Amino acid sequence: MTSVIFNRVPDILSNRASRTIGVVLPSFNHPVFQQVIAGIEAVTDECGYQVMVAHCGYDEKLEEQRIESLLSFNVDGLILSEHGHTERTLKMLKVAGLPFVEIMKNTNGGRFTVGIDNRLAAFSMVSLMIERGYRNIVCLSVKKGIGTPDKLQGYLDAMEANALTPRSLTAKAESSVSLARKMTRKVLERYPETDAFFCTDDELAAGVLLECQHKGLDVPQEIGIAGIHALDIGQSMMPRLASVVTPDRETGENAARSLISELQGVAFSAEPLDFTLDAGASLLAETQE
Repeated sequence: MTSVIFNRVPDILSNRASRTIGVVLPSFNHPVFQQVIAGIEAVTDECGYQVMVAHCGYDEKLEEQRIESLLSFNVDGLILSEHGHTERTLKMLKVAGLPFVEIMKNTNGGRFTVGIDNRLAAFSMVSLMIERGYRNIVCLSVKKGIGTPDKLQGYLDAMEANALTPRSLTAKAESSVSLARKMTRKVLERYPETDAFFCTDDELAAGVLLECQHKGLDVPQEIGIAGIHALDIGQSMMPRLASVVTPDRETGENAARSLISELQGVAFSAEPLDFTLDAGASLLAETQE
């Protein structure tokens, strides 16, 4: 049997379709983006497209460089993360005239996006925590995170809607369990009246749980904890963490289908992606005043 490797260079040089999709993600390590990539590749494999993936580390300038590199390979379209873009990036995309889709959010200021409403997701979870009897809820977040500004705003909305005092602590790094443990210690020293933590990522929530257990604090009786994304780490802990269940693989699938449909001139319509709340076992079962 003879193996044949097709050379796509002539197609690239002649500006014909490369049947390649460029993807720029802020993180390769986060489990959410692993699911997103799995969803993208499931669709591209089915449709006969290849994927070129680049990493930008939540850095707009680095994203600009990655996009410029992908454009030099004559990709047919791009899937970008929800992170903001530089003016030069937006100008490059306009000049190139390539279709692109933004993921991990559903508000776009005029651009096509695929994802959930992070602000509403955070608002819904914090509202549930308040319904369960928690009042002194502190929000832990990271600047290098998925939709952090929207999630933080959702937390603020819920606290203000219930006339409660919002308190938050934001780290500059990416989320991690060890980082969350340090943040938890700082919060409990600064605000000893804290009775719950809302975390913008389950990795942070897992760190909070470990630190509370280390300090002998009962979860959920003394401290309630909730996160977002229903990551395996949170679902595997005791007690199981409350979290917002997000459709990460479906986000990748819908992004790829919408982009390929546009490339092929075919109409594509998908149901808006939504989230669900899982109260887990890290919140009180019912309101206790």
